[in-house]
Formats: sequence, structure tokens, C-alpha cells
Amino acid sequence: MKKTAHITLNYQNWRIDPIELGSPRKKLIRLYMTAILLLSLMFTMYVWQSTKIVEIKWRLQELSKKISTLDTNNAVLKADISKLQSINRIEKLAKEDLGMVFPKQLCFIPMTDFKKH
Repeated sequence: MKKTAHITLNYQNWRIDPIELGSPRKKLIRLYMTAILLLSLMFTMYVWQSTKIVEIKWRLQELSKKISTLDTNNAVLKADISKLQSINRIEKLAKEDLGMVFPKQLCFIPMTDFKKH
């Protein structure tokens, strides 16, 4: 039990009498209030964590959708690159747009060693 000093005035001398702080009812109320405070704090933390989990799941779904869209765009761009790099297309553009033709006769010129001269 918590005790404190209580000073009473007696005409002949000062007398210090111990008295109890808090009756059993006050202790029980304090215990209940502490329990209610702790339970409300735990409930608040639970709700906050649940809210954060839902928010993170929502963001994860959005990012998954964006990744899927970007993967599709990437596949389309890779197909365009391979189509533009094809040898048949380049040959067709060279002949039709640039007027290039295959050489009719190949001529090889032997190279001599230039360091000797």
C-alpha cells in the first residue's frame, strides 16, 4: 500500500499520521482505465496496420497493371525493331527508294604492301 505523511495540527505538538492513498475502489477504477487505454491503443494500431496493408495491396495491384502494360508495349516495340531491321526490307528500300542495284561484275584489286615503297 502506498502511504504518505499527513500532518495534523495538535495544539501541543505536530503529529505525523500515515494515511492510505487510494481506496480499493479507486485502484480498481485505475486498473480498468489503464486496461481500456491499452486496449484502445492496441485496437488503433490494429486498424492502422490493416489500413496500411490494404493500401499496399492496392498499390501493388496498380504497379502490376503498369508492368503488364509496359511488357506489352515492350513486346510491340521489339517486333517493330525486328521488322525494321530485316534484310529483305532494307534491300527493298535500297532498290526502290535509293535506286541501288547489285553489281553485275565484281572486281578485286590486289593490295600490295605499302610499307615497302
